[in-house]
Amino acid sequence: MPSALAAAFVRLSADHLGALLAIALLGTLFILGARRRPLPQRRVFARGLAIALLLLWAGEILWRAGSREFPLYPDGLPLHYCSVAMLMAAAALWYRSPLLCGAVFFSVMTASIQALITPALELGAPSLRYLFFFASHGALLIAAAALPLALGWRARRCDPLITLAVGDVYLLAVHPLNRLLGTNYGFTLHPPVPGTLLDYAGPAPWYYLALQLPALALFYLIYPLVRRNADPISDSAGESRHAASPSKAELDSR
Repeated sequence: MPSALAAAFVRLSADHLGALLAIALLGTLFILGARRRPLPQRRVFARGLAIALLLLWAGEILWRAGSREFPLYPDGLPLHYCSVAMLMAAAALWYRSPLLCGAVFFSVMTASIQALITPALELGAPSLRYLFFFASHGALLIAAAALPLALGWRARRCDPLITLAVGDVYLLAVHPLNRLLGTNYGFTLHPPVPGTLLDYAGPAPWYYLALQLPALALFYLIYPLVRRNADPISDSAGESRHAASPSKAELDSR
């Protein structure tokens, strides 16, 4: 799809709002469809979404490898946090690891939602850049929401701290690479676009240090919504289980 057909992306334009509406609609249909089925079938839904995430991740790499306008190297490598989170989310949906589920849920429900509200995009519809951005971020958001709403995952008290640590390890790993290549993965050299929270937290990369406590506070603000000992989840087949203990072994045994 030639980029010549696409105009410059404008925040809160019809392109932007239409993409957000499509994500909300598809996410609602996916989660409602999964919840109406017994638990073993929900796992099939989850693994289908995991495969979709991997296909989107690989598809963008292949597209960039052949693109002159948005080349793979050096700025198009899958090293932004959302690209890494897509792999984590696919593994979380497939294996239901408590550590991965927690890291995916809290990071996506904060950082990835911010990315959808203030996209770092150059072109709007119908460019492939636009389509890959919203398809990838949308699938990632649906995956994070499906963990508690469809699979019954519940957070441990330590999960917000683990999520913060995972993000910090990522930033510490990617910043030297940015200095070496002149790239901006994880936005450690400058904010992605005007109007993000990073604009109000000081200079790069120190704004991430200033955001440590606010990020942790936000994680713990969300935590009661998905903590253990929450309301039971019931499915249409008459099964009911308590969401406080959705272990992998329990799901497998069903």
